[in-house]
Amino acid sequence: MRLPLALLALAALGASAAAAAAASREAEEATQAGRFSTPEQHRCSWELRSAAGASELRLSCRPPAGGGAARSCAYRGEPRRCPAYGARSRQYWRQILGRLRRRRHPCAQGGPLSARLCGPGRGPPEAQLRLLPGPGPGPSPPAATAEPTQDPAETYCAERWHSLCSFFVGFWEG
Repeated sequence: MRLPLALLALAALGASAAAAAAASREAEEATQAGRFSTPEQHRCSWELRSAAGASELRLSCRPPAGGGAARSCAYRGEPRRCPAYGARSRQYWRQILGRLRRRRHPCAQGGPLSARLCGPGRGPPEAQLRLLPGPGPGPSPPAATAEPTQDPAETYCAERWHSLCSFFVGFWEG
């Protein structure tokens, strides 16, 4: 009689530990924030908010001294719908932030943001982050600029060879 009770208690303890781990992962994801700089020397801060399966990435970018007004915007998507997101969510967000760092104007209208992990063909379109229309928490984003939509090295190279491949693609393109 004691063995079934001990097994039941152990199972309940394991279930509560798994629930606590999931809750802490949710809390960790819901409170992520940081900063980065763009090639144009814009200083941006970001904050990630998650609720009910959707994630919102809010940006606030200041241009270099004397470069104009600060801009704010937000991107929204459902990265949890991507099959690889559950096990590698940190990698997903690193790749998204890397794409934003490479943009000249992160709040400018452009294509959707997608991580290589869950890019086109690897996950549903809902997993991509799209710029929310209209004014964000600050001034409106500028008009769309001619920006390359995708780096050829990201298209043709595996992730672990990306830096070497980028060098050769850059050399080839001049």
